Amino acid sequence: MRPVAIKVEPTIADLAFEATFPEPDFQMFADGPSLLHDLFKRLAPRGLRLNDLRFDIGSGSAAERPQVICHLFNYLMTIKVGFERVEVVCSQMPSNLVEPFKAAILDALLAVRDHRSSISFSTFVLSVALHTKLEGVSVRDYLARFAANVPEGLGPPTGNGAAFYFGPDGDRLLTSVTIDVSTPVADGLFIRVRSVWDGKKVALDSLLQTADGYTRNVLQRFNLQLPT
Repeated sequence: MRPVAIKVEPTIADLAFEATFPEPDFQMFADGPSLLHDLFKRLAPRGLRLNDLRFDIGSGSAAERPQVICHLFNYLMTIKVGFERVEVVCSQMPSNLVEPFKAAILDALLAVRDHRSSISFSTFVLSVALHTKLEGVSVRDYLARFAANVPEGLGPPTGNGAAFYFGPDGDRLLTSVTIDVSTPVADGLFIRVRSVWDGKKVALDSLLQTADGYTRNVLQRFNLQLPT
């Protein structure tokens, strides 16, 4: 029997998302103004301003430059479009903006598809990192469930962490879960769920809802219950 779920209330939540092309698209920036137009058209309703949209030609390698960079939600979200992928980083994501964040990520992908109608995505990677308090149990006791035979003679144990890796299953290529003591949250738990999805098997318009539901399911498997 699975233990009773522990209620958690995230204090800090970070999200990273990546959509990778099957191969580098060296025509992505052949018409830079058109790409900027398509991104602005899709993301302006999400709050994108001209000051938050820039074309960075840089001086680095082709893997890093050029790229288009967008900032949304008062710089809580950064979107980068390059030759190989679309990357999104969300720092300290407020719980009340989860749905707007997901909508903005989808709009960014659709804007790239507007610009390059032949583009496809080989993989989608979603990484959700939470720093959270546990209700009714200490983090040390919770983590002790996943570690046995702690080495002796090194001093009194103060905590432990664990990493789990899971292989292909349906439209997912792999999943990894890391749990540890949170550094910024006193007596808090850090947990990161990273899932990689097959771009040929998961529909773009349902991807983020599916991935979000899966992340919640992973947490449930670790007996953690997020607020509804």
